[in-house]
Amino acid sequence: MVSLMDTDGTGTLNLIEFKTLWLKIQKYLEIFLKADADKSGTMDAYEMRVALQDAGFTLNNTIQQIIAQRYADPDLTINFDSFISCMIRLETLFKMFKTMDKNNSGRIGFSLPEWMCATLV
Repeated sequence: MVSLMDTDGTGTLNLIEFKTLWLKIQKYLEIFLKADADKSGTMDAYEMRVALQDAGFTLNNTIQQIIAQRYADPDLTINFDSFISCMIRLETLFKMFKTMDKNNSGRIGFSLPEWMCATLV
């Protein structure tokens, strides 16, 4: 999360970056608690789908399945830490896409260095 929120590239969070992260964690905690219908402290795939929608992410089934595979534990549940990591990562990916989609076409192209920078974030 630090690397995703480190906007000035120092490898640490300054006060403003930390405050931004803290506010995001609080927001996503509310979403997590609301979506955790069975109050188990974890989410199943259906609860995760609801949480993603509540967070404002409209994703197709394939992307949601990939998220579940990447962030779920072996018992196919997603804990709060994984949920936060997923939300911050999604936010970063959407932000990068919007920045690179200069003409709002819904498509972007990458050079190899740009691709490497985008995927290493």
